[in-house]
Amino acid sequence: MLTVEIKLLEQMAKKDIRTIQEIHEKSGMSRKAITNILNNKNVRIKADTIAKLCQALDCEIGDLVVIKKEDENI
Repeated sequence: MLTVEIKLLEQMAKKDIRTIQEIHEKSGMSRKAITNILNNKNVRIKADTIAKLCQALDCEIGDLVVIKKEDENI
C-alpha cells in the first residue's frame, strides 16, 4: 500500500514560517485549507494547491509531497 505525506510543517520550519497566518499570506490559500493539510484532514489535494505551497515555500514538489510504500506484511 502507498501513502502520501504532505511535509508542510517541515517545509515551513525550513523557511522559518511559524504560523498558519504567515503561510496563508505567502500562498493565498485559506487558513482552513492550510489547517486541514497540517492536520491530515485532506483526502485529496489539487495540483494547483501543491503549486501554491511550493511557490510560497520556494521548494520542489518532492520536498513537499512524499510517497511511501508501506510493508504489507506488517
